[in-house]
Amino acid sequence: MITGRVENRQALVPITYRLPGQPDLILEHVVDTGFTGELTLPPAGITAMGLPFAYEEEIKLANDSKEQIPVHMATILWQGQELAVRVFATGRRPLFGTALMDRKELVIQFADNGLVTIDDF
Repeated sequence: MITGRVENRQALVPITYRLPGQPDLILEHVVDTGFTGELTLPPAGITAMGLPFAYEEEIKLANDSKEQIPVHMATILWQGQELAVRVFATGRRPLFGTALMDRKELVIQFADNGLVTIDDF
């Protein structure tokens, strides 16, 4: 089970990145059920972490516009296992998308410091 918290009406979950030759890095990500990918990070964060570039992908934004976004690869700890994921270089805050929630149940208590849980169902 993954647990997080609510802050300012945003559901936050910690994601642990495995970076070669460095200690694990834990970053809080905002749960975004409108994002169907795995994760996003601001471009400067991707550069600082040294995540390898994979390709560019055209995505459709919430305002129906389309944009080419660089996609990088990262290894995260997901339910106790290492998992290779795509990380889209976009935005100002790290986002957690629905691609990591297949066969999962998301529960959010919408109050400051409310509990966020992602678990198998």
